[in-house]
Formats: sequence, structure tokens, C-alpha cells
Amino acid sequence: MSRWGKKSRVVVEWGREGLDASVHHARQDWQHARYLMEICEPDGRVDEAIYYLQLTEKRYMYLLSQAKRERDRQQA
Repeated sequence: MSRWGKKSRVVVEWGREGLDASVHHARQDWQHARYLMEICEPDGRVDEAIYYLQLTEKRYMYLLSQAKRERDRQQA
């Protein structure tokens, strides 16, 4: 056995309202990031805007898939 031991798996229970609110907030963040990309000047902070856009898009897509999975689980 290693000295660090086994990693424990954390299971997070989402409430339907909490998950929907998180998806909605992530969507707003993603839309805001897209707007920042549109107004960003080429010589400005383009790298930061691209990073923020990718970050918010991945978070939104992850939460959206979690919400779909949760709805499928509740319907079954």
C-alpha cells in the first residue's frame, strides 16, 4: 500500500433547481465571453479573451451534459 492511500471518490448530489441555475449562470458567462471576444482589439488582451472563452464554454458544456444526465436518470 502506498503511503498516500487510495483516493476517495466524491459524489456530488445536484438538486434540480441548483443544477438548472448553474447551467443558466454558465450560459450567461459563456455569452459574456463571446461578447468580450467580439469587442477585443487585436493588439489587446486577445490571449486572455480566448482562454476565458474556452474556459466558460467547457464549463457550460459540462454542466449541460450533467443536467441532461440528471434528467434522464430522474425519468428512468
